[in-house]
Amino acid sequence: MAPTRELALQITRVLNDLKHHEKEYNVLTVYGGVSIGDQTWELRKGVDIFVGTTGRVLDHLERGNLKFQSVKALVLDEADQMLKLGFKEDVDRILHAVKEGVQGDLQFLLCSATVPRWIKEMAHQYLKPSWKMMDLAKDLKSKTQRNINHLSINCPFHNRMQTLADILVIYGGLGQAIVFCSTKAEANSLLLSEKIKKDIEVMHGDIAQNQREVTLRRFREQKFSVLVATDVASRGLDLPNVDLVIQVEPPKDTETYIHRAGRTARAGRAGTCITFWTMKQKFMCQTIEQRAGMQFTQIGIPQPSDVIRATSRDSIKNLETVNDGVLELFEDAATELIAIHEGDAKTALKKALAVMSGCHQEAMAQRSLLNGQEACITFQMDLNHTFNGVGLVWNILRRYIPETIAAKIKGMRALAERNGAVFDVEEAQAQ
Repeated sequence: MAPTRELALQITRVLNDLKHHEKEYNVLTVYGGVSIGDQTWELRKGVDIFVGTTGRVLDHLERGNLKFQSVKALVLDEADQMLKLGFKEDVDRILHAVKEGVQGDLQFLLCSATVPRWIKEMAHQYLKPSWKMMDLAKDLKSKTQRNINHLSINCPFHNRMQTLADILVIYGGLGQAIVFCSTKAEANSLLLSEKIKKDIEVMHGDIAQNQREVTLRRFREQKFSVLVATDVASRGLDLPNVDLVIQVEPPKDTETYIHRAGRTARAGRAGTCITFWTMKQKFMCQTIEQRAGMQFTQIGIPQPSDVIRATSRDSIKNLETVNDGVLELFEDAATELIAIHEGDAKTALKKALAVMSGCHQEAMAQRSLLNGQEACITFQMDLNHTFNGVGLVWNILRRYIPETIAAKIKGMRALAERNGAVFDVEEAQAQ
């Protein structure tokens, strides 16, 4: 049994791939959102391996479609999720029915990438007294995969959408990314955002099952670059081409972070996981660091110049995909472009790249490094001694700059060593 339809289908694909020949054994997958009649017909013919989600398994149980006499093994995949409130009651009903129906010994396995203490305690209720724990990560200091680069970014909510769009360009490049949201509404808002220029599709519990399957297939086939999802995509799904995972806020528990981050760096590849947080959520990141045995590298909010450089980088990579057979079609335009710039091919190329980047008509406004606020420049003042409060810095600034400018300084923060401070000044006042 598995917690989601997507994971159940993936388990079935793996089981079918393990066959030596097509008729070695048959696998049936049952889940909601599709006709129960076809599943009933297959069950009546008999199956060797039965994969399902709890809701549809209960439907078949209540209809009398399941007979457990010959069951040899029962597996709960993502056990920590399956035994949480909301799933546990259904799981208990199914397990009771299996134990009542089995004739002979039953092997019971609880499998998960994360095994919290409460799962170990609960295992006593489900497993035999002689149960054993097999921990494949017990010798690892970090509970996350080794080849994931864990980054975090302090970003106020009102600047999150623009910052997310820029992060996708800079760190996502031409690869694939998954953006995890806490709610369906938030996922839909990202889908509709005009700031994000990448090809996006969304997946959450309100999306029809057949559409979710199409979306996952298209993502695996790299038909679009950004999948925006709730935790329906965080567990178990093997999406091998994901280079970047973004969490728009820290999850409430470490296990969720580990599962989300694990969607990248698959099959030996390297990957990046970036987590957005606000000052109120800083402690959540610290908790994840402690419990997961890893450390975030904090990055700043991207500047427009960073976005343009990344866009140019991707444009150059795209040039490698151009078929030589079409080059002749651009011969006249290329000759005219160089002639307009009096033979200066480098300037002509730079202007062409500027147009391709979409940042060629307006001057680039600076952004605060503290919160991403447009048209603000972040300054740092260093002192040769330490201080207790930023009042000293305010006094120095008022002594040497006009009061009209000092009054508009924002976001004053002391450095960790208490030997300086950072603050924002409006771009117009900073000239």
